[in-house]
Amino acid sequence: MVPRKKLRRVVKRDGSEQSFDVLRLTETITSCLQGVGEKAVLAQQFTDTVVVRASNAIGLVATTKLAKIIIDVFESYDCAAAAEAFAWYRLEEEDLVGNIRIHTQTGCETQSRPWERDRLAHSLMRDRYFESAVARTVARNTERRLIATGLRHMTGRLVAALAENECRTMGLRGEPLHSEHLGIDRRQLRAWLGGECLPAGSGDSALPTLGADGQDARPVLGAELLARFALEEVLTAPQLEAWRAGRFDLLALGDWMRPLRLWLHPHQGESEHDFWRRVADARMECHEVQVFRPASAHNTELSRSAPQWLQAPGVNLRLSTSDPALALDWAEQELWHSMPAKAFLQADSDVAAKLVGLGHTTVQWQPPRRFPAASDLTENSVERGAVINLVHLAAAAGALAVEEFFALVQESLDLACGALATLIRRAKMAARPRITLLPAGLDAALELLLPDSALRMARSRQLILALRDRFERAAKAHELRLEHSNPAHPQAVGTRLAERDGVLGPIAYRCGWLPGQLDVEMVSLALDTAPWLEIPAAKLYGSSWSGKLLPRTPVDQKSNQSET
Repeated sequence: MVPRKKLRRVVKRDGSEQSFDVLRLTETITSCLQGVGEKAVLAQQFTDTVVVRASNAIGLVATTKLAKIIIDVFESYDCAAAAEAFAWYRLEEEDLVGNIRIHTQTGCETQSRPWERDRLAHSLMRDRYFESAVARTVARNTERRLIATGLRHMTGRLVAALAENECRTMGLRGEPLHSEHLGIDRRQLRAWLGGECLPAGSGDSALPTLGADGQDARPVLGAELLARFALEEVLTAPQLEAWRAGRFDLLALGDWMRPLRLWLHPHQGESEHDFWRRVADARMECHEVQVFRPASAHNTELSRSAPQWLQAPGVNLRLSTSDPALALDWAEQELWHSMPAKAFLQADSDVAAKLVGLGHTTVQWQPPRRFPAASDLTENSVERGAVINLVHLAAAAGALAVEEFFALVQESLDLACGALATLIRRAKMAARPRITLLPAGLDAALELLLPDSALRMARSRQLILALRDRFERAAKAHELRLEHSNPAHPQAVGTRLAERDGVLGPIAYRCGWLPGQLDVEMVSLALDTAPWLEIPAAKLYGSSWSGKLLPRTPVDQKSNQSET
């Protein structure tokens, strides 16, 4: 016979383990007896009987089994009323917990979420650094308070206040779990003031990031406040709910008072010195400055060294050139830059190999288009931008549910474009503003929608073109002009959207119109559907499909037509 061990631990409904509290068991049994008019003097005897029956070889019992043993003990001692009262209490408690809905500050009933004890426990462990057992105890006590109120709908602030009250009741440090309106989270602010890290809730990561020694964190703090002001005061409730759910993200939200990006090209007859002076003057006018130096321009040592002295904190400078020699100079200085596909592919093979080896070159491609207006040749601005999370929408729609997917895409586009239009209007920008709209996770979304690879290859072209059409129509419906060329760098948007979808670690959604890994089939699909591509030079160099990025000559077009 296997010897029994004294009951020491219990397994809760959520799978966690806690120490067995015999005093709590006695209090529960006493309450049941008194509630039905029975004498409480037998409570201790009932408790001892329950402990003996629940003890086993491992000293561990599940709470569900413990509850059944309590009912059996009541019935064994002819206390059927107490057994029934205890059973009904358990059922009623589970029913009440299942009906509780938690609302955010700006939420509505259809977008609320169910109560989750684990969610509160994890918040206490993450934000207050509580041990697991302490956090779960506070969460359980808070749940009992919620049940006692008898309310079905509660705000997140009420839950946070009850949790704070339970912490103080248990002698723990009390501190609000929610940030103040328009405020920075106090833990992040303390860390910022102490010089340990920078608050970056809307920046490159969802978590605080370490700052360099002597770095002035005030611009970062200002961007954080500006982003939260936009979220809480400018966006509507549905837009904010969609943003929090991860259906879309806004580019450079902490800098929404300035245009998103400015593209600069030399004027006809403009000297090299005057051009770089124009670049220097424009650095603080927008979030990102994109500089293009053509091979036809006279590029001297000034163009090779100018990017170094133009760099400054808070300045986002992106370089582009069709001059292979200038690109090589920038690469040797470890300056990231881009080149048009034609310029890179027609460059001297030795220069192209060096560019690939230095690893700081990307290649840009766009389909042939009408000749741009004269004003856009030298200067072109984009006011704001957004990224649509296609993975989230495809997962919500389900496999083969293409119509449902497009309905969700349309809804997300309307919310994102509405948010962009409002931000542009509040910032008093251009009358006919340009925006950037990028898809995130296009390849993963196609796999979710069309799990069969053969079906996916057959229908991807049609789906991507239909997506582009909806992007164009959504922008036009809000009186915005969609600009595909030279989009601003999405920075960590793909990582933030993946985190909001519960994807942890270094995984990030790819932002852009590239539908998958680079091979002949995918490149052909991308060239038929994408309005803009940016590819690492190392992926392009020496590949079998690199020639596809070169513009077709009339001879090529005639040959292609005859083959067709």
